[in-house]
Amino acid sequence: MKQIGVKYCGGCNPQINRAKIVQEVGQRLPENYRLVNGPPQREWEAAILVCGCPVACADRLETRKLARRWILVSGPMVDLFPVPVDQVASVIASKILQMTYQKEEASHELAGILSTTSRDSS
Repeated sequence: MKQIGVKYCGGCNPQINRAKIVQEVGQRLPENYRLVNGPPQREWEAAILVCGCPVACADRLETRKLARRWILVSGPMVDLFPVPVDQVASVIASKILQMTYQKEEASHELAGILSTTSRDSS
């Protein structure tokens, strides 16, 4: 099960429906992905920082330390690029899959290299 962290800003000036977007992201991810919030037991591999407006006041160093990689949602922007509001969840889900796929792909490639190396040396 892949756990993707979710952190929200305080929601003082929301330009998007943050909870609805996170719910839609969860619906777009495969079954082996789970969105979690609250303090992590250990550093999350990836997380979504969901801020309701472009100020993104929750984007702080102490928040960034909770995960290795972040997707920043700041109002109608994802990672500082404007996105139509009805496509924000799809863009986030795609980014999560890309992040986690790259890690798995690299892991499989490394296993293949190690396997080839051990056969060559014997």
